[in-house]
Amino acid sequence: MNLLQSESEKRRTGKYIRITSIFIVYSIIELTTPTFGYPAFPNNHTLATLSEDSLTLEQSIEIALKNSHKIAIAEGNVSNAEINLQDARSGFLPGLDLTGGYNLNDIYDRFEWNENHYSLSLNASMIPFNSGRTLINAAKSRESLSSVKQDYRLTEIILILDVIRKYYNLLEASEILELKKESLYQKRTHLEFAKAQFDLGLVPRADILKAEVDVANAEVDSLQIEGDLKIAHAELNHVMGISLDYPTKIKPVKFIREEPPNFDNCLNEALKNRPELVQQKASLSIRKYNLRLAQINGLPTFTITSSYNVYADKFAFAGLPINQTNWNENTNWRVGIGLSFPIFDGGVKRRAIQAAKIDLNEANLNYVNLEKEINLEAKLAYLNLVTTFKKIDLTEKQIESVEESYNTTLGRYKTGVAPITEVIDAGVALSNSKVNHTKAIYDYLLAEAIL
Repeated sequence: MNLLQSESEKRRTGKYIRITSIFIVYSIIELTTPTFGYPAFPNNHTLATLSEDSLTLEQSIEIALKNSHKIAIAEGNVSNAEINLQDARSGFLPGLDLTGGYNLNDIYDRFEWNENHYSLSLNASMIPFNSGRTLINAAKSRESLSSVKQDYRLTEIILILDVIRKYYNLLEASEILELKKESLYQKRTHLEFAKAQFDLGLVPRADILKAEVDVANAEVDSLQIEGDLKIAHAELNHVMGISLDYPTKIKPVKFIREEPPNFDNCLNEALKNRPELVQQKASLSIRKYNLRLAQINGLPTFTITSSYNVYADKFAFAGLPINQTNWNENTNWRVGIGLSFPIFDGGVKRRAIQAAKIDLNEANLNYVNLEKEINLEAKLAYLNLVTTFKKIDLTEKQIESVEESYNTTLGRYKTGVAPITEVIDAGVALSNSKVNHTKAIYDYLLAEAIL
């Protein structure tokens, strides 16, 4: 009776150990598997936003960011860098392995379920110190994540500027088309007036022919601008990630006259926030860590290792009860201290240090060059902003002068004093000055966004 109870107790204990082992394995898999979300596939139409009457610039940027494949790729790169950082940090944690197997050999060659055939062990190991390699690798992964985040930010900035440029191009083309239509209407009025004057015998037929040529030129200009408008419309739709033929409507941007900011403030802001510069700083830090690793590999290496093993098959399959005596007999631990001295490796480690120093020096030079390039870009962008701001004032004054000249010339023509060619020239000058003023405004708005 006692023997039956003992066998039954062993089976219950073995079953408990097997269930516990399976639970441990499943928990390890769940805890060590990284969880992260893949970015949703870009939607071709943001219907809730596009259904509105007109899009603002901010809404256009929002649609572009949601639909951009480049942004989705950059987000995936950030997720991968975060995973790599988690992997690097896992070097500070102990490793836990569950191994098992079933063996046949020339002595035990029959399929039997006993300890001569199966094995199961649970091993825990850890390297608490390896001359700082784990720490340096974790720091490198952290800098790599910073670099990838700045690359994402740079992709975002480039896309936003592209949307702004295409948005302003569409507004500019729309306004210029209205000016060209206004000019065409004006030239057709000139033609009708010339015909009326000819019928009265006040002007020669040559005036009608010149007016007809002027109207034809204006029609060609209008047709060209209509084509430019369609192209600008398709380009804006493309950068927003929607159908090229979608009838997108946009709202005009209000121009607020403000003096350009101080250049030193603009430069300091650029040097502090430009993602390329922050990215280059991270690259410089990574090169420093690479040099440190190369130097460590060339020095005597001191390591501390530890492990703890449990022969779990005795408990899981043999039905051995868990108590202090059995646990001590079927477990072992080990702590090791190692010190290795590199003697000769054909100069590999020495050359690795030299290569790391060259890479570091190159990264330093790239950083200095990038600072100079950003300084130049900021200066050029600032000068462009100042120039376009002045052009707005100049074109406004030009419109006033040309309008006065046009009205005077038209009055002289109606009284028979001036030839129609003067009216045509004055009309062309007036149309061009209005177009130049419109271009100056949008050039300024774009320069302001770039700066």
